[in-house]
Amino acid sequence: MDTLRVGILRRVFVSGVLVGSMLAAAPVRSPEAAAATVPAGFTDELVTSLPRPTAFAFHPDGRMFVTLQTGQVRVVQNGALLPDPALDLSAGMCSNGERGLLGIAFDPDVAANGYVYLFHTANVHASCTTTIGDPNMPVNRVSRFTLTGSTIDPASELVLLDGVPSLQQHNAGDLHVGNDGNLYASVGDGGCDYAGDSGCAGANDAARDRNILVGKVVRITRTGDIPAGNPFTGAGTARCNTGAVAPGLVCQEIFATGLRNPFRMAFDPNTAPSVTSFRINDVGQALWEEIDAGAAGADYGWNVREGHCANGSTKKCGKAPAGMTNPIFDYGHDDGCGSITGAAFVPNGAWSRDFDGDYLFGDYVCGTIFRLEPTGHGGYRRTPFATGLGSSSAVHLDFGPTASGRQALYYTSFAGGGEVRRITPTT
Repeated sequence: MDTLRVGILRRVFVSGVLVGSMLAAAPVRSPEAAAATVPAGFTDELVTSLPRPTAFAFHPDGRMFVTLQTGQVRVVQNGALLPDPALDLSAGMCSNGERGLLGIAFDPDVAANGYVYLFHTANVHASCTTTIGDPNMPVNRVSRFTLTGSTIDPASELVLLDGVPSLQQHNAGDLHVGNDGNLYASVGDGGCDYAGDSGCAGANDAARDRNILVGKVVRITRTGDIPAGNPFTGAGTARCNTGAVAPGLVCQEIFATGLRNPFRMAFDPNTAPSVTSFRINDVGQALWEEIDAGAAGADYGWNVREGHCANGSTKKCGKAPAGMTNPIFDYGHDDGCGSITGAAFVPNGAWSRDFDGDYLFGDYVCGTIFRLEPTGHGGYRRTPFATGLGSSSAVHLDFGPTASGRQALYYTSFAGGGEVRRITPTT
């Protein structure tokens, strides 16, 4: 065990691709050094400084709610950080490693019902110490809370999804409400097998287990039920909303499977109101970072596949095996990048027309936001959009309003001691 643990830690340090290294304390840099190099016609500016900001969501009234890994939700209103947190879950959470308060989404009817959804690691057994195979480890949980004014009532918590075992790595943690009105959550494979029956890193086959919600994208209704059209229902399936079920059964909450650490997803705002279209950014092991098209029932292949290749290979690549789905795009680590993070589709009309529908995504290791554009031949090309963010940057991305009425690309970063920043067009 000690030898294996040292090997994992060494891999984190050498390759930098584990999001575990991502969600650690980042080096402090001056605000001037944190400004990105952006294309002509754009500016990059600091919105506010916050420690370990993981995700954010915009209320319909323009307020920005930011989650901190340590368990607080902070509010930015009219460009200013409110002095008191909207919510503090830290007393009942684990935030060591990659654990913590990791995702937030507002209900489409939040202005009327006040509902806000959070993904967090609950300290249900009064210990944040993890032993592989221990049934009493912390769990990842998706809960609904009620917002009144700028306060989220902790007593209003309604747990929608529970019992997902949380090792210190690969918790994932993103939340979105799709155009179909359902709640989507991403869950990582834990880094090591929760049951201790395979191994860690590339040997961890937990994502292959369909009787538990690790290594998956999950879809539930906003009340925690199973939506019509989920791919696994009927005979041989079971609810997994409180934990694993017997081997051989398939969790009804699964939307897609075969993922390593789908830390962030991005939902396309440019589709028809009846269409839910999204992509999954899955953090790679040692060779490939991948972007997957979200599809019901898809198996993206981990730990059999990494990117468009066999696990651990740059040569055994090409068409996916039967029953598995290749990414729409992947990239290697040769240029110093190595941990795909947040992403956002550019809303049509938000910026100049040539950006309409493009996909912007971050890499935490090389501190770059990339632009992904269709080539017109069924593929994609990746070009740098914003560079020089430094390591530990671009954790979560999304578009939101500015005081001028323009749409900006907002992003959270662990660099600079922890920041929320935005990139805005000037022309």
